[in-house]
Amino acid sequence: MQGSSDSSSPSDDLSSPQTSLELVPPGNLKIAIPRLPAPSIKANQQRTARACVACRARKTKCDGRKPVCRQCRRLELVCNYAGSKRERQQLELESVRTKVASYESLLRDILTESSRQGASSIEDLIDKHFQASPDVFASLLAARSLSDTTIPPRQQPGISLHRMHLTLAAKTRSNAATNSLATTPLVQVSNIQFWTDLVNNTTASHLLSLFFVWENPTWHLVDREMFVRDLEAGRKKFCSSLLVHTLLFFGCVNATASSSYHLGRITDRREEKALGKKLYSALQHLWQSEKDDPGLPTAQSSIMIGLLCCTFGIDRLGTRYIMHGAQLSRDLGLHRESTPYFSTDVDADVDAMSRCHKFIACGVFDVQALAAQVYRKTPVWDQPPAASFSREEAAGFDEGDEWKPYPYLTPVFRPFFHTAAHFRNGLVMIVNEIASFALKFPDAALNQNDWEYGRRTYQRLREWRASLPSVVLPDENTSPHILTLHMYYQATVVSLCEIFNLNTDPTSNQPVDPDFDPKSIKLQALDIIGSLILLFQTAHGLKSVPIVMLHYFCVGGVHAISQLRPLDIKWSLVLESCVVGLWHLSLGWGRMCTAFLRTIELVMKATKPDPTLVPPKVTAVLQLLSTNLWTATDVSSLAADYVVHHVPALAGQTGTQTGSEFRAQGLENLIRTMDSFSIS
Repeated sequence: MQGSSDSSSPSDDLSSPQTSLELVPPGNLKIAIPRLPAPSIKANQQRTARACVACRARKTKCDGRKPVCRQCRRLELVCNYAGSKRERQQLELESVRTKVASYESLLRDILTESSRQGASSIEDLIDKHFQASPDVFASLLAARSLSDTTIPPRQQPGISLHRMHLTLAAKTRSNAATNSLATTPLVQVSNIQFWTDLVNNTTASHLLSLFFVWENPTWHLVDREMFVRDLEAGRKKFCSSLLVHTLLFFGCVNATASSSYHLGRITDRREEKALGKKLYSALQHLWQSEKDDPGLPTAQSSIMIGLLCCTFGIDRLGTRYIMHGAQLSRDLGLHRESTPYFSTDVDADVDAMSRCHKFIACGVFDVQALAAQVYRKTPVWDQPPAASFSREEAAGFDEGDEWKPYPYLTPVFRPFFHTAAHFRNGLVMIVNEIASFALKFPDAALNQNDWEYGRRTYQRLREWRASLPSVVLPDENTSPHILTLHMYYQATVVSLCEIFNLNTDPTSNQPVDPDFDPKSIKLQALDIIGSLILLFQTAHGLKSVPIVMLHYFCVGGVHAISQLRPLDIKWSLVLESCVVGLWHLSLGWGRMCTAFLRTIELVMKATKPDPTLVPPKVTAVLQLLSTNLWTATDVSSLAADYVVHHVPALAGQTGTQTGSEFRAQGLENLIRTMDSFSIS
């Protein structure tokens, strides 16, 4: 790829030991967060006699209202209540009868087949019966009651939906807790051995499902239909060993950071971490062998490896991978309305190819615009792709689609992926322009034309927000990709305002424009980000969290510190959600999560908020960081222009100042100016 050294092909850096990814944050992971004592129940506090089935499964408080409790009404869930003790006993009896019948059926098959084919056929039979009735066979397989001296013990995959069923079944005498889990992975593959020998089909199906449910909807860099079809057929147009290992790695780290497994110790992710290291090692070798392949999978892998690098705190390298992938995509013609790469002679594939082209083109444009904005780079794509969804076309593709938070079955959303992609593309077009506009500062002084551009761009952003249909608004749709879309919009407003806040001469008498006051607009946008974080926490908890939430947790957490006030519980809750969310994510995504937690800690030390306003969980998490000091290498690897809002203008300044008395600083500058706290 032509260009400066920053935009050159990142050929050998990925395998450098100085830039290898860490699956876990530095420090002793065996130190658990101190558990808080359970709050006592006041004598006059009303207790719900019986929680509904949905609330009990989600472990949320239920008000017991009938026919529909408040939580189920808000989340639009089916609300029903378990029967009496007699009814439950009858159900348990029916469950036992079902188990007996299933066991007898399995044993008959085993006796018949084992005499002819041996142990391998028995393993296939067990898998077949488990897929048909996972709840029935979970406890049986957990107890290994079928093992004997003639059949070698069956080693179950350690990272799988199967394992989750076994774990939950082992933690409760009733199988009710497993009812909310899917019975089969969303993505099911049977030819993974063609691409890798690190995982079997069971594990691969689970990890790919995690990727396509939690990560891919944000940008849709990979078309699931085309990818799986080529994976199964062994074709390399939309699949490659490099891309397979990249997606498996994303899924593996997502599993590491997820709280879905409900293990006794949340930090007990040994199998996930071990597999993640193997997958990343394979990535290093595969990049060297496949980086010159001009196909789409190489471009997709390059962008996703870049996202991984940025997430793990080596974002100077990560940006190069993202921009390299964007350039490869442009070389393939993805920015054009049509390109030979997506042509087909099969009439039945025309619509699928067109949809694939539009999804991926919009995704590539999105990620490179975000990288250009955050890392102050010139965008590779100066214009949005010509191939994109019309609103009518998107609505047609969205008909009948559902989204569930795999591996869970509830809640169920109408995701409107294509409609969201259509409108998101319009927002990214503005982001791309703002990224280019910001490059002229701080070398140039703001002039009247710049202020006019800011006012006009802010108006365009408001018009974009007003044009959204209700199906992609958070009031109606709280699926993760919709909530992160609106966080992205508010963060874009903040980014635009900060160009003017940071580069305005404080001695000038610039009149305040009632239509564009960057200070007040920025504060309003940050307040909305805080509300969206609380909404995300309420709707999804920490089952799994898309990695893009790292940035919003950091921005929301730092802003919350400046807003802590007595009798205003919102910002204490936002701070807790951000800190706990980053800590959960740090179990898998590691370094950058720890960096952001450290940033929040530094801001708290500088501002010294009232300790009674800081949630105990925040204090407990930050205490774990006390021995994890920054090193010079940590700081030098941070290239991102992560804007840390509402930091005192002077490092170390104390007090409880808020609002306009605070001045924004970048993350790297913040760490360096507070080196008495952080640099070792």
